[in-house]
Amino acid sequence: MNSIFQMITELANQPVWLAGGAVRELLSGRTPVDFDLATAGSGLALAKTIAAAAGGTFVALDQEHDTGRAVLPGGITIDCATLRAKDLTGDLRLRDFTINALALPLPAVLANDWNAIIDPLGGRDDLAAGRLRLCAPTSLRDDPLRVVRAGRFRATHRLQPTPDLITAARAAAPFLTHVAIERIRDELLKLCDGPAAAAGLRLLDEAGALTTIFPELEPARACDQPRVHFLPVLAHMIETVAALDWLIDDGDPPVAAQTHPQLSRALPFAQQYHELLSQRRGIVRRAALLKLAALLHDNAKPYTKVSHPDGTVTFYGHQSLGAETVAQIGRRLRLSRADTGYLVSVVREHMRPGQMRDSEQLSERGINRFFRDTGDAGPDILLHELADHLATRGPWLNPEAWQQHLAWLGAILERYWNPPAPPAPPLIRGDELMAALQIGPGPEVGRLLKLIHEAQLAGDIHNAEEALALARALRVAER
Repeated sequence: MNSIFQMITELANQPVWLAGGAVRELLSGRTPVDFDLATAGSGLALAKTIAAAAGGTFVALDQEHDTGRAVLPGGITIDCATLRAKDLTGDLRLRDFTINALALPLPAVLANDWNAIIDPLGGRDDLAAGRLRLCAPTSLRDDPLRVVRAGRFRATHRLQPTPDLITAARAAAPFLTHVAIERIRDELLKLCDGPAAAAGLRLLDEAGALTTIFPELEPARACDQPRVHFLPVLAHMIETVAALDWLIDDGDPPVAAQTHPQLSRALPFAQQYHELLSQRRGIVRRAALLKLAALLHDNAKPYTKVSHPDGTVTFYGHQSLGAETVAQIGRRLRLSRADTGYLVSVVREHMRPGQMRDSEQLSERGINRFFRDTGDAGPDILLHELADHLATRGPWLNPEAWQQHLAWLGAILERYWNPPAPPAPPLIRGDELMAALQIGPGPEVGRLLKLIHEAQLAGDIHNAEEALALARALRVAER
């Protein structure tokens, strides 16, 4: 990026600073995925100049606030905004969190001079301390979406919110209903893409934001489950996300792994899972969608719960009804059809692996039917079942049974990622054999076809002529 920043420094006729998230990411030792520039001049003009000079595309983001975007070849995005206050310090104070109220003059960026950092609110120290703090008491009220962003930074950077932030988030959460759903969706997906997604979701829930976004989940809060579960439904769904954090993102251990610190998370076909879950689905990895599905997977349990006279409790059909609800949620969030279909598939089929595991014998036919019905979401659904099991048993998990569970998963996935070679087509059909040997239907035909097939598999014969010659020889030998 230095060549781009050098070009901007030469082109700009007003002071320009690298600001916000890009500075935060560089301080964290991460590579920024996009860049924000603040300028004393026009943000729209600067973005247009950068796009033209770099052969990119200019996008006018906000005429009223003089904000533009330059999309450069290779997908690099640079957002340019004019100062929203009389000076840079005033502009930084208007931001959401202190970790984002940071700036560095472009010449200092080029010189790698971090002594020149502009940090009026102590954001650099907050970042180092793992602390998420508001820039001002009104930061969340100014834009309620920042409540979800707080959850996102809790999930992606594992920052601990201050008590003042939590209080402000509770006051601002009801106003999320006035925020464009696309903005909420994008922040929520980024939250789910973090290694501590469950912690981010718990922050949203503590603030009252989670069920403002998903009112369908509120009845699950107090919905108790049978003794096999250690948590009520809403807490169980968030714990399932925690299990996925641990299994795929090296996140904090769920309760089961806290209880049994030696519990293995060595997934079978780990490399294949890594490649699968790292696939990009818009702005996030596929893993983010799996975690979102986990958050929603038991949403219909409160509506299907039946307590029986013998003390048992059932939730028959909750997966089908839940899938219908998730389809509605996907449309409300304006997810793509493909992403909505993925969520629906995980929720609808999430009971299937457990039912297969409870059967006495794992049949090849059953495995093939499962992957036929679930398509490319099959491995995801199997991983979800693993996390669901951890979240169900929690402190009561049997470590030996867990190892057997992992082995069972490996046996299923063996059929998916290392399928057996398709059987070779027969060298000769029964009717062809009968015509050539001038014999009628009967056991002899079946016997000859079986011996021909065995010879074919052994590599002794390779074509119809050799198959027919073998059949004739077998007939002669029988006389």
